[in-house]
Amino acid sequence: MTALATAIQPLWPLLEGLGEDPRPIFSSAGIEPEILTRPNARLPVAACNAVWVRASSRVADPCFGVRYGEYWQPSMFGPLGYAWLTSTTLRKAIDRFARYIDLVLEKGAVLVEDLKSGDVRVVISYQGSAFTLPALADALLSLLVRLCRLNYGYGLNPKAITLFHSEPPSSGLYFEYFKCPVEFDAKCDSVTLSCAVVDMELPSANPYLANLNEQETVKILAGLDKNRVVDRVQAIIIDALSDGDVTSEAVADKLHMSTRTLSRQLQQEGTSFKALLERTRFKLATAYLSNESLSITQIAFMLGFSDQGSFTRAYKRWTGQAPSASRA
Repeated sequence: MTALATAIQPLWPLLEGLGEDPRPIFSSAGIEPEILTRPNARLPVAACNAVWVRASSRVADPCFGVRYGEYWQPSMFGPLGYAWLTSTTLRKAIDRFARYIDLVLEKGAVLVEDLKSGDVRVVISYQGSAFTLPALADALLSLLVRLCRLNYGYGLNPKAITLFHSEPPSSGLYFEYFKCPVEFDAKCDSVTLSCAVVDMELPSANPYLANLNEQETVKILAGLDKNRVVDRVQAIIIDALSDGDVTSEAVADKLHMSTRTLSRQLQQEGTSFKALLERTRFKLATAYLSNESLSITQIAFMLGFSDQGSFTRAYKRWTGQAPSASRA
């Protein structure tokens, strides 16, 4: 499992600000500073976890992870960071983050829940033992709130924060940073935002740029593991869609294998060419529909459909409604 190298970059200046030399802390995990600024470079999750463990043992303040978000910049998430910044609402930004969390942290999960109160809760979880480290959990929630404030404005205050870990001896920094009630020893790590906040149209919205950056995010994800046939096939599909109908024969030819071999390898990975094509088209359709400058007909051709009717029927099959209704 890997994580985006630039995503851990804020820890370096954070440690410097606390009077700690970050170089030996990162070097002890085999991480050199040069990789932290290299676009799309990735690090083993185990190495990132080791850095957090070492940092937590060196820093006296158990709340230091709360400051993590203050050092984050959009470029640290690559195109996903810019897709977030140009999303039309925070809900759409959070949905994008949830959909493409693997770009930042493999095996990470972001769950968006609509509560009965009308509020929206964003739950962050991670399939790794080091995620139970308080500083890392604090850092991820700090980062999420920072992201929301960059879009909405620094006057944004969550309605509630919950943390799985216990309350440290001095917890004033949590209330100072999040500016809302904070519950410790909770069932999950989460941020709750009001519906009015997450659904307000943002002044920084630019659907065209959000769409472009989302496409780049999909391409990067497709190329993360070139050894997996699924990822290689998805990358070829994305590049070939706008040229017309994409066939398994054409994709197999580009992979220098027979159609039968391609089918067998995809089956071994739990999918099929048809399912993969549908899934890729659906992801791109969702991104394209958010760009109101694109007509439904244009989107149909960009996705490799022969006409608008074919796209509409496919979209109804995926979502139960027509593309125009989804856009509205």
